[in-house]
Amino acid sequence: MSAQAVVAAPRQRSRSHPELPGRVVLAGTVVAWISVLLASLAGGIGSGSHHGPHAANPSGLKTVPVDALSLEWMGTWLLMTAAMMWPLLVPVVDRVSRAVRPRWRPALTSVVVIVATTLWFAVGFAGALAAQVAGVPSGSVGWQLAFIAAAAIAWRSARRNRLLARCAKLPPIPPAGLRGVRGAARVGYVSWTRCALLCGPLMLATVVGHNPLVMIAASASVWWEAWHPRARRDRVPLALILVAGLGAIAGGVLSS
Repeated sequence: MSAQAVVAAPRQRSRSHPELPGRVVLAGTVVAWISVLLASLAGGIGSGSHHGPHAANPSGLKTVPVDALSLEWMGTWLLMTAAMMWPLLVPVVDRVSRAVRPRWRPALTSVVVIVATTLWFAVGFAGALAAQVAGVPSGSVGWQLAFIAAAAIAWRSARRNRLLARCAKLPPIPPAGLRGVRGAARVGYVSWTRCALLCGPLMLATVVGHNPLVMIAASASVWWEAWHPRARRDRVPLALILVAGLGAIAGGVLSS
């Protein structure tokens, strides 16, 4: 194997049969989805809140402001990140796994996932902190619709199309050692950067709560777009974005 392997080169295996690191990521995704959906059902599907449908503050209001500093919010956001974004990392993790030496696969593929997840956590935390400072209530329909609308508007942008065309191209990575760790961190950062520009508005829509209707539709939109990168010729992602908007409205009605 050469000193630096190109991550994006190997494509001989079907995407429906990920390698062991990819299967581990998918297993983590399944666990995260089950955990988040159970929490949503326990709190009330319509609440869309990290605090349940009957959360109240001392003034007697039905909802409470977003609390980005609480362990509850942080833990839930990590689960939501794993549920929604880890499936997009599976092809990246598989390519890294095939490009590096076998004994370095666990470490280097883990670096990719940790870097991307940490960056998503930071973005969500910044968004939730802004919502907290602004006094946005948990499960705010207005907040969710604002970012869902931003995602719908950005769907036709030329920059978005260019990013979709580049999503499968990743930087080379050394097959082992400290250089491999740095290369894996760069792969995680590059894949996250492109995903953040494409998926960021939909992810930020979910920082105020875990409305399962919004989560499922938003996740389906970004997954479809990643696996069928036809951009303007494919209206399925836009339709799913609109479904997410309807889910936010439905959640507001159910919690009122």
